Amino acid sequence: MSKRSCFIGFIVTLAVVLASFVLHFSPVTAPVAKIFYAMQNPYIALSAVIAALLLLKQKYYWLIMLGCGLFIVALMQLFLIGGALISAAALYRVLAFLVYAYLVILARHML
Repeated sequence: MSKRSCFIGFIVTLAVVLASFVLHFSPVTAPVAKIFYAMQNPYIALSAVIAALLLLKQKYYWLIMLGCGLFIVALMQLFLIGGALISAAALYRVLAFLVYAYLVILARHML
């Protein structure tokens, strides 16, 4: 991902999320709130940052990060949380994993 596309993606996403919160557009604000809640989990944060830093120079970075996110969330669901393996909460945890991976790339481009 190039530096320019990384920043443009960040600005567009930030603008859409902020406009959705100002206008109270619940189809965007509800999932964003759930993703932010999932980002508070220290297991997701730690594993996402470590995986993102270790695999930063890989060719298929986002595909690898998606696979790592699915694997970590499946392990968490099986061993820590319990319950159904495929649920909406598990998908929000995968998205939180990918948000952390994106933030690592953004921080790399800023340095």
